[in-house]
Amino acid sequence: MKKTAQTVIRDGACYTIAAANGRVLEVADFNTENGASVRLWSYEGHPWQQWIFEEAADGQSRIKNRFTGKVMDLAMSGVANGTWVHQWAATSGKGQRWEFVPADNGRYKIRNVLADKVIDLVGMRVDNGTQAQIWQDVFGENQLWNIQPVPDKLLEKDMPQPAPRKEPVKSTRTQTGTGTRAKKAAGKSGRRAAK
Repeated sequence: MKKTAQTVIRDGACYTIAAANGRVLEVADFNTENGASVRLWSYEGHPWQQWIFEEAADGQSRIKNRFTGKVMDLAMSGVANGTWVHQWAATSGKGQRWEFVPADNGRYKIRNVLADKVIDLVGMRVDNGTQAQIWQDVFGENQLWNIQPVPDKLLEKDMPQPAPRKEPVKSTRTQTGTGTRAKKAAGKSGRRAAK
């Protein structure tokens, strides 16, 4: 089996952080507010899907979103399994400090210094919209990240204005009289009304 070389992570450089299926971590809905969630989405080359790694301490980095200028942080400074990863204005707190731990096939685990847990995906899902969280290191595929430099040609472009995405519509429809059960119920209520 061919081994893949680790990407050399440089202070101040811009990267994508991708799951095994190529979807990347981004700031949800290009939201610039504190508390906006970090989630997985198909890579489209947008700056809210790109991250600048800034040295915070020896061997530790803040992960700053290129578009919003805010950094990955732990919701409510939580340290428990399942604490969501969101963005927040930079502070000196350990909840915003991360270590890149080399793993197999050139990938990394991204460990939070405060919680001593790694970035993980809710429900081990890898579809668009999956929320990033922290979880104890269980050597899971959903805890391994491909970190790739953003090509210079993308960094040289003017910062685009985000366009709203069409989110998949989730049906809230209930049974309203098309099945056998609904017809039986309608018949009973009709007979009751006739009495």
